[in-house]
Amino acid sequence: MNFLLFGVVLIFSCVWTAVTNKFLPKEALDQPKGRSKYDERQSKMFIEILAKSFIWLVYSLMFIFILRIFGWFDIDGALISTYPEIIYLAIGIFLLIFNYLTTRSKYTFKD
Repeated sequence: MNFLLFGVVLIFSCVWTAVTNKFLPKEALDQPKGRSKYDERQSKMFIEILAKSFIWLVYSLMFIFILRIFGWFDIDGALISTYPEIIYLAIGIFLLIFNYLTTRSKYTFKD
């Protein structure tokens, strides 16, 4: 069983590394600047979206933590209490989409 868990973690790590190396800009991966498929504007925009989303995700995690401390976020027997990752993934996806829309308008040139 432990060998299977190790294999799953190893495969996931390899796939995750391949996906991030393929789709993220070099600046986000702390790799030397070389030929990148993103121009400077796209790279800055991508990094800004990730940074804003991370900050707001940390804020939302702290807010949920505070609600749980005071007992205002107890949902016993619900899917959310069994799999709290669903909340975090939903918040993260919402933040990425929202920050993309707001940041895109900042980096879009108007005629």
